[in-house]
Amino acid sequence: MHENSGPTLPAASFDPAASALVITQLTVVDPAVATEALRWSTGRRGVAVPAMEMAGVDLGGFVTQALAVGAQAIASAGGAQDTFELERLVADVAARTEASSAQAADVTGSAVKAAAEAVAKATDDVRKVIAETGASTRAAYAETVKSTTDGLRADVERIFGGENPELLAKLGPVLESVGRKIGDQAFKQTDELLVRVSRQFDPADPTSPFAKQAKTLADQQQVLSDAMDKNHLALVGKVDELAKAVEVQKAAAAAVSRTASVTPLKGSIFELEVNAVMEGIAAGLGDEYTDMGGLMGTIQRCKKGDGVLTIAGGAARVVLEMHDSTDGRIWNDYLDEAERNRTAAASIGVVRTAEQNKGQTIRVLGARRVVIAFDPAADDSDLLRTVVQLMRVSALAAASRRDVEGLETAEEEIVAAMGLLDRVNKIRTTSGSIRRGADAIDKECNTVQTGVEGHLSRALDALAGVAMEAADLEADYTPETGRASGAA
Repeated sequence: MHENSGPTLPAASFDPAASALVITQLTVVDPAVATEALRWSTGRRGVAVPAMEMAGVDLGGFVTQALAVGAQAIASAGGAQDTFELERLVADVAARTEASSAQAADVTGSAVKAAAEAVAKATDDVRKVIAETGASTRAAYAETVKSTTDGLRADVERIFGGENPELLAKLGPVLESVGRKIGDQAFKQTDELLVRVSRQFDPADPTSPFAKQAKTLADQQQVLSDAMDKNHLALVGKVDELAKAVEVQKAAAAAVSRTASVTPLKGSIFELEVNAVMEGIAAGLGDEYTDMGGLMGTIQRCKKGDGVLTIAGGAARVVLEMHDSTDGRIWNDYLDEAERNRTAAASIGVVRTAEQNKGQTIRVLGARRVVIAFDPAADDSDLLRTVVQLMRVSALAAASRRDVEGLETAEEEIVAAMGLLDRVNKIRTTSGSIRRGADAIDKECNTVQTGVEGHLSRALDALAGVAMEAADLEADYTPETGRASGAA
């Protein structure tokens, strides 16, 4: 796609006043777009015409429809992608939040544990050193007191021993008592000093620096934990809000989908898909299929009948009505009006799923009315082709002269084919629910379809004879008498 160069106006622009897209000069060279445009010479989708005949034709309807369908497809794809990205973001945020909280808790716990272990180890080491120092100090002090007392006693004995040992005998106990008191007092003071020093390193003593440091560390850890919990709760709240936003978006998307299921947009997309399949079927049968969606018929202000299969140059018609919703449509009345509106002798209703057809793949509503569940994006067109062939023969039989021999044979063959067609529902149900024996089931289904085609072939042969007899009767018809020339 490329834009024509223009001096002032862009190829396409947006008009904010009218809230509309304005196209002034735009050339599209995409082959698919150009091929489809050849079908819109009348303003509606129909039979493709030669490219030379399209010169000067107004394709505004085609451009509007193509842009509307394309924009809807882009919006649907983009909405799905946005929802997927948002859901992945929510999941990622939740996972990261949980991981970060767990990691922070582990780091904080490890730090506190390491600090507590370090303080405990330092305390134990200090208390061990103090105990060892106290023991060695007591031993050294006792040894010093003993040696001092012994030295003093030796000096006293040397000075006063002489001729009067009685004084020495009296001074001995006094010296021992004084030495013992000095030792006990020294031991007591040393023990008190060591106890006071040891208490300074005891975490269990609230007055010790280590206890104060441990309390400060615990307070800081509590403040950090509270801050983390607060931030975590705030983040959880944001994640919850984001998750609610995703749920709201999902609900909105579901509402849009439900709304679209009953709007013309979704119906038109389904019609386009079925029309594309029908054009191929009609080409294979040598007939002409025309998209009639949105066009008035013979009934005033009535648009029922989305497509018409014109048989053998107009000898008979089969009308198709597409419906992509579960609103419980009354098909008999609807198809009856569609037949009258499009002057058709038979009709086919097409829905996307069996749930829209009361759980049936095929519902036979009469000799010339059938409703079939067919998804162009997923189902094979063979069953639809078989139904079209059956309704085609039924329409030809209904349009033939009733006084011609051979018509009864054709109608009998059509009834037999309709009876076989009812068996397809049972076969499809069995094939969908029972996977074992699928080959045999498919073989039976193919046999049934072959039988239907055989009956239809015999019916067509009978109708061919009817056509020849009708031609003979018309040739022998005498206008003056109003009777055949060979009649008695």
